[in-house]
This record gives sequence, C-alpha cells and structure tokens, in this order.
Amino acid sequence: MKQLGFLVHIEKCLGCRSCEFSCKNEHGYEDTFRRKIHAVAGDGIKGHSFHHFSMACNHCENPACLPVCPESCIKKKPNGIVLIDQTKCSGCGKCVTACPFDAITINPITKKADKCNMCYERQMKNKAPICVSACPVKAIEIIDINDPKNAHCEKAVHGFEMKKVTSPSIRFQTRKEEIQHFFVAVDEGGI
Repeated sequence: MKQLGFLVHIEKCLGCRSCEFSCKNEHGYEDTFRRKIHAVAGDGIKGHSFHHFSMACNHCENPACLPVCPESCIKKKPNGIVLIDQTKCSGCGKCVTACPFDAITINPITKKADKCNMCYERQMKNKAPICVSACPVKAIEIIDINDPKNAHCEKAVHGFEMKKVTSPSIRFQTRKEEIQHFFVAVDEGGI
C-alpha cells in the first residue's frame, strides 16, 4: 500500500528556513508555523558539530491524532496523507496533545486544529508541496516510504528522539563520506 512521506536529506539541509517560511506564506497566519527547522548535535562524521533538518506533520502510518478526535474530522487518505476537515473541527485540542511530534497546533485565528497537509491541494494539481519547491538545495522530497527503492533511507536522525509508536512517515538520508577531488591548473608556459 502506498504511504507518502517526507525524505529529508540531512547532508544537504542548510537550516536556511526557506521551507518553513514558504509554508507559512502558503498556509500560515502570523506567528504560526506548520514546519520547523531542528538543529541537533552532530554524529561526529567529518567533524560536524551539529546538523539541521526540517520537520512538520509526519503523516504517520498509525496517527495518534486520528482516534482521539471526538468529531472524527481527522482522516487518512489512501496515499497516506493525514488531513483535518476544518468544517468539522471544534478546536478541542485533543489531537494537539496526542501528537508526539508537536505537529498540530490550534490556529489562533480560526480556533481550529491546524497542521501540515503535505500541500494536498497542490499535489492534486500535480505540483510539489511548497516546502519541497522552496528548498534551494533540494533537501526535502516526497517519497513512497513503502517503495523498496527507499528501503535504504533511515527512520531516525542522530541526536533527535524519534517516537516510533505512530510509525512516522518521514525518512532521512544522512551524511555520507565523500571523496574530495582537487584539481590544479597547469600553465602550458612551464610555470
């Protein structure tokens, strides 16, 4: 079964917050963010003392928010995207406390639950989510986490506690050792 999720390339993320602000511009209101940049201690590879990664709702395989909603306004689509029906939401906040990733907030203007919807409306128009489009280094992409070609992706990132009980649909590509090549220009004049 298809399960869309975010693939975050830890080795690419600059922590520039382009994804965070583009999401806010697309969906947010003042002082509200659906996506957040995390900075965590590095894993010692090549002397990196910290790294960044972007996270929003993880569109979990077993979302903790879904069963606690008294209005049944949280639904999981066949492609794995978890959506909140704003017309049914009462703003009770039960989903906010149930989410182990602090990915749901009560919108201060609408007084209803709000979270990343993986830009569902953009995807229905064959457009990438705004965070994916805005990343200058292509550190975020959408993948089917159940596709065998994505089996090499990691389910956690060093230095960040990833709560696994909900089976979050986020994967990470961590830093790889790279061979550096240096080229020297040689002047044919013998210099």
